Amino acid sequence: MKIDPNWPALSSEEAKRLAAEGKANVSSSSASKSVKQIWLSNLFTFYNMLNIVLAVLVITTGSYRNMMFLGIVISNFLIGTIQELRAKKTVDNLSVLTAPTARVIRDGEEKILPCKELVLGDVVLIGAGDQITADGTVLSGEARLNESLITGESDAVLKSSGDNLFSGSFVISGEVAVLLTAVGAESYAERLTLEAKKLKTAKSVLKTAMMNIIKTVTVFIVPMGVLTFYNHYISQGLSYVDSMIPTVAAMVGMIPDGLYLLTSMSFAVGVVRLAQKRTLTQQLYSLESLARADVLCLDKTGTITSGNMKIKGTVSFDGDDIGALAAEIYSAVPADNATARAIVSAFGSRNPIEKPAENILPFSSALKYVAADFGEEGCYMLGAPEFVTGGSFPEVLEKAAEYSGDGTRVLALCKGIFDGKLYKAEKPLGFILIEDEIRPNVSETFEYFRKNDVSIKVISGDNPAAVSAIAKKAGVIGAENYIDASALSDEELSSAAEKTVVFGRVSPEQKRVIIKALQKSGHTVAMTGDGVNDVLALKDADCSVAMASGAQAASHAAQLVLLDSDFSAMPEVVLEGRRVINNIQRAASIFLMKTMYTFALTATLLFVPFAYPFAPIQMTLIGAVASGIPGVLLALEPNFKRVQKHFLSTVLKRAIIAAATVFIGIMAVLIINENLDAAVRLSIEEVSTICTVYTGAASLMTLLTTCLPLNKFKAAIVIGSTVVFSAAISLFEELFMLVPLSEFGRIILLALLPLTLIQLIIRDIQLRKEKDYASKRNKSSGIRAF
Repeated sequence: MKIDPNWPALSSEEAKRLAAEGKANVSSSSASKSVKQIWLSNLFTFYNMLNIVLAVLVITTGSYRNMMFLGIVISNFLIGTIQELRAKKTVDNLSVLTAPTARVIRDGEEKILPCKELVLGDVVLIGAGDQITADGTVLSGEARLNESLITGESDAVLKSSGDNLFSGSFVISGEVAVLLTAVGAESYAERLTLEAKKLKTAKSVLKTAMMNIIKTVTVFIVPMGVLTFYNHYISQGLSYVDSMIPTVAAMVGMIPDGLYLLTSMSFAVGVVRLAQKRTLTQQLYSLESLARADVLCLDKTGTITSGNMKIKGTVSFDGDDIGALAAEIYSAVPADNATARAIVSAFGSRNPIEKPAENILPFSSALKYVAADFGEEGCYMLGAPEFVTGGSFPEVLEKAAEYSGDGTRVLALCKGIFDGKLYKAEKPLGFILIEDEIRPNVSETFEYFRKNDVSIKVISGDNPAAVSAIAKKAGVIGAENYIDASALSDEELSSAAEKTVVFGRVSPEQKRVIIKALQKSGHTVAMTGDGVNDVLALKDADCSVAMASGAQAASHAAQLVLLDSDFSAMPEVVLEGRRVINNIQRAASIFLMKTMYTFALTATLLFVPFAYPFAPIQMTLIGAVASGIPGVLLALEPNFKRVQKHFLSTVLKRAIIAAATVFIGIMAVLIINENLDAAVRLSIEEVSTICTVYTGAASLMTLLTTCLPLNKFKAAIVIGSTVVFSAAISLFEELFMLVPLSEFGRIILLALLPLTLIQLIIRDIQLRKEKDYASKRNKSSGIRAF
C-alpha cells in the first residue's frame, strides 16, 4: 500500500514524547511469570509452609539435628527456582524472535517496529496474517478480519474506511491503513496477549494425576499428624519430646515434596533443551500433549512443502495472456500470500489493463479466489477451479484434474461479471500451473511417526487430488485415500475424519470440525500450521505447533513454535516430551512409595500400642539417598520409549508393591519385638535402627527395580546411592540416631532383608511380559521396536 501524505502520521519525536507520557502499546500483564512470581511461587507452597511449621515444632523439642529435613526443602526450592528462571530466560530470549512487529508510518516513511513501541496516534499498515495489537480506525483500504477472540464468531468481517478495529482479531485478507485510537491497557491488547496464548491450556494427564495425589495427601496429612501426636502423648502417655519427634517424622515422610520438584524441574529442563534446538515452548505441558498424540494433522503448504511457490506454466484456452491478466488482478489486490507473490514475480512486468479496478475481492480461505472489476475493461476472477467456476463448467474441472494429478496446483482464470454484490464467472480463459517443492527429510519424518503409531492427516485448502499426489510423494501412508471437503456437510466430514487421510478444499471452520471429530473418537490430536486459516484449528488441537515463518496469528495461537520452520524437527520435540514424561513416571513411584508406606504405617499405629519407629532425621536420610537425589538425576537421562497410557495407575502399581514391602517389614519388627520376653526385647532405639536400615534397603531395591534395565548411568546412580546410605549408617550413627544392634536385633534384620527381593522378582516378571508383548506387537505390525 502506498503512503498517503494526508495520513496523520507521527514523527519520531512525537512518538518519543507520547511514549514518555505512558501512551505506548505496552502490556501491563504477561502470559508468563515474572522473576518475582517465580521466587514467590516456589517459596510459598503448601508443603514448604508445612515443613517450616514442622521445623518450629522440632525446635520446641530441642532436638535440632532432626531439622535436617529443611536441607531438602531448601534444596528443592533452590533447584526448582533456578531451573524455572533458566527456562524463563531462555524462552524470553527466543520470544523476541517471534514477538509481533508492525509496519508503522513515522517521519513519512514505513518502518518495522515491535508492537510494544507503537504509540497512540500512530498510523500502521496491516495485511493478511497480521494480528491487531491495538485498537484503531481504518483510514484506507479494505480487509477481512476474523474476530472470533472478541465475538466468538469465526465468520470473516469486512472492514473499510471509517470502521473500527480491535486487538484480539487478525487479518484474513486485504490490507488497511489504521490510525491507533487506544493502546496498551486502554485497548484489547491485554486480551490478545493472554487469550492468544492461554485461551486453550494444554491438556495434561500428568498434571492432573499429580494434582490428584497432592490434593489427597493435603487432605489427610494434617489430621493424621494431630492424631499421631494425640496417640503418643495422651493414649500412650509418652513425653512431649517422645511424642512430637515421631509425629514430625510421620508428617515429613508423608510429604511428597520431591515429586513436585521432579515435575517442575523435568519440564523446565525440557523447555531449555528444546530452546537449544530452536523450538519455543509457549505452554509448559504442551510437551506432554505432543508426546501422547496419536494423530498429527498438518497443512500441505509450509509443512510438507517449503511454501516457495514457482510458476510451472500457463494454459490458455483462447490465446489470452493468462499470466499478464493474473498479474493485473494483483496490481489491484494486495499480493498477500505466497501464490500471489509468485504470480507477480513471474508476470508483474506485463500490464494489459491500464485502468484501475473499480472493485476488488481479496483472497480468503473460505472463498478460495480473488477478483477485480475493471469496469469496461472487464471483470476477472482467479482461484480454485471449483470455486471460481461455481461448478458451471464441468469440462474445465476435468482439464484441471488432469493437470493436478501429479501434485501441480491449478488456478483457473475466468472472465466474469460483478453485479455490485457478487462475482460470477462467465467465460473460463485458462490455467496457471504452480508447483511447490517438497521439504527435504520430510519422508523420514513421516516414517518416524508411522513407526510410532501416529496417524497422519493432511488437511489443505488445495485440490484434493493434487494434495494427495504430493502427500504420496512425501511418504504419507494412505495418501490415496482423499476426499473433497467442500462437497461435505459437517456431519459427513465428521464421519469421514477417522478413515480419511487427505482432506482437500477444507475451509478454516472445517479444520475445526475434523479436529473435534478426531478428539471425540478418543484421539489425542496435534496440529501443525503456519497460516491464518490454521489459527482456529490450532486453538482446538490438544497440542498446536506453528512455523515461525508463517502468519503472526498462527505463532501466537500455538503452544510450540518451530523457529526454523522445519517440520523435520518434530521428532526431536516428540522425543524430548517422551523423555520428560517417562522419567517423571519412572521416578514418581520412588517418591510415592515413601508417602504410601508412611501413610499406611501412621494410620495403623493409631489403633495399636506401638510408637512410631522413625525420627525425622532418619526419614530425611532415606528420602534424600533413595529417592530425592536419584530422582533428580534420573530426570536428566534420555528415555525415548513410547509413552504409556494410564500414568497414575502405572505409577501406583509400582509404588504399592514397594510400599507394601516396607510396611510389612516394619510391622513385622514391631509385632515380633512386642511378643518377645522382656529379657531379650529390643529397645526403642534398636527398633528404630532396624526399621531405618530395612526401609533404606527396601527403598534402594525400589530404586534398582525402577532403573531396570540398567545402563552405566543408572547403575552408577544405584551403586552411588547404596554406598552413600551404607556410609551414613556406618560412620554417622549418632547423627542419625542409630545404635549398635544386639545379636537378636541383627538376626531380625537379616531375616527381614530378603523381603526386599520381592520387588525385584515382580519387576523381572513385568519386564518379561513387556518384552513378549512388544515382540508380538512388532511381528504383527511388521515394524521394529523404536
